[in-house]
Amino acid sequence: MPSQEAVMEKEIANVSIGARFVSDGDCGTVKYIGEVPPTTGLWLGVEWDKPDRGKHDGSHQGTRYFQCRSATSGSFLRPKKADFGIDLTKALSDRYVPDDLETGGIDTSTMYVQDEKNKVTVVEMVGASMIARKQSSFENLQEIDLRETKVCRTGSDDFLKKLPNITELNISKNLIPSWEEVSKMTRQMPKLILLNLSENRLVLPSNPVSLATAFSRLQDLVLNNMDLDWEQVMVCAPMWPQLRKLFLCYNKIAAITRVQSDLFQHLELLNLESNQITDWQQVNLLGHLPKLQSLLLAYNPLSCIAFHDVPVGQKTALFPHLHMLSISHCKINEWDSFNELDKLQRLKDLRYKKNPILDGIQLERAEERVIAKIAGLTHMNRCQVFEDDRKGAELVYLKTFCADWLKSGGSREPAKSKPSQQFLEDHPRYEKLVQLYGAAEDSEMRNQTSALKDTLIVMKIRCPDDPSKRELTKKLPGGMEVTKLKSLLHRLYKIDVSDQKLSYISHKAGQEIELDNDLRPINYFSIETGDTLLVRW
Repeated sequence: MPSQEAVMEKEIANVSIGARFVSDGDCGTVKYIGEVPPTTGLWLGVEWDKPDRGKHDGSHQGTRYFQCRSATSGSFLRPKKADFGIDLTKALSDRYVPDDLETGGIDTSTMYVQDEKNKVTVVEMVGASMIARKQSSFENLQEIDLRETKVCRTGSDDFLKKLPNITELNISKNLIPSWEEVSKMTRQMPKLILLNLSENRLVLPSNPVSLATAFSRLQDLVLNNMDLDWEQVMVCAPMWPQLRKLFLCYNKIAAITRVQSDLFQHLELLNLESNQITDWQQVNLLGHLPKLQSLLLAYNPLSCIAFHDVPVGQKTALFPHLHMLSISHCKINEWDSFNELDKLQRLKDLRYKKNPILDGIQLERAEERVIAKIAGLTHMNRCQVFEDDRKGAELVYLKTFCADWLKSGGSREPAKSKPSQQFLEDHPRYEKLVQLYGAAEDSEMRNQTSALKDTLIVMKIRCPDDPSKRELTKKLPGGMEVTKLKSLLHRLYKIDVSDQKLSYISHKAGQEIELDNDLRPINYFSIETGDTLLVRW
């Protein structure tokens, strides 16, 4: 009878340094195979994906066995506790080939209905066999989803040749050790255009260019939560010559150090959400990508935005085709950043929620200011900016800062108007708005002190025909026109302005009163604090 040590040696005969494994639901990488005195028998020195999952940094009793990135990500593990996974061919068979092709893998013993007299009628699953046979014929498969199925290697090449029509492959959160192993899989899928490798830990390729043929038609690539930095992305980039969309969320990208001019020539969307990028000047290195249209940077600690290649009032040469930018949940803390965004040639869609600059400012006031500062916006925080929204925002902006404009040297007489350079830098579109609408009169200038607070109406907003839409409490200016209120409700509830029917219930009289004139301010209808606005459509 073989010894326990011999059994262990046989179990790990095919395991090498760098192998991926799972144990008790946690994944890791083998960094050492051998003995650890004074104990006997074989051990695996492993580094866990979770930095606090282990007990040490790869050393034991003063001896260094392997290196770890964290002081608490290393452990020693007996081989029997590590599951090294299965090959792709077995995972495909387990997922797409039912045990019984005639029933499609359905438990027919539970397929019946019982009437009030307890009579049982068996339900026939018409077409189950046909569907199962079609699915199990891999030549017909176009999309494969093998997330978290412990795939670690390719398997039979002959089997993979039965996958000529695959266009989408999801092998996220598996045990694949390297890009070379991934390329063995994708090389057998000549029509592959979407690949999701998220939550894998892949060893970088030694010769990326040699693997490019395995990803020659790939357009969409998802690499979320893979512990990548930007330099590693640059090493891999030559493998993806036709890439259109790249997702790099939840990685460790703190610095964008370089972007080679011959890479990402077809890239249209880049998602860098939830990384650690702090410097916008590094973001500007992406500005030379010739086809980039959408850039998502939410949940990065960016504090300001600047394009130093041109002065205020001119258009930057960077990001020539960028039309969508997401900077929500960043650390933007100055309005100058929004002035800078007006330098972009084609920016139409901006998402900027939850930034420090918005703290303490009413939602509507913030939206008006952003619209007025960025001339080309047609969508803001996933809502459409209508022509009436823009005109209203720009008029309010004119009135709000008219006193500052006059104080800085501006004048209602064009020949005498010479606002200071500082004012023009703080409000680069103000002069254009004066030319478009004329300067605000003294009677129109907004008082931002207690007068505004005195006109605020606190009311509840409710959708009585759809309880799933949450009830809100808002402070609204009494002078807000109904048409502007409808635009606000569109942003809050995603209800088209043209479909909205508004009324309110007086907390005093208890009766419902319709808001039947979009051009009237809401205080025209005698709305008071404590009333409830009803939104129907």
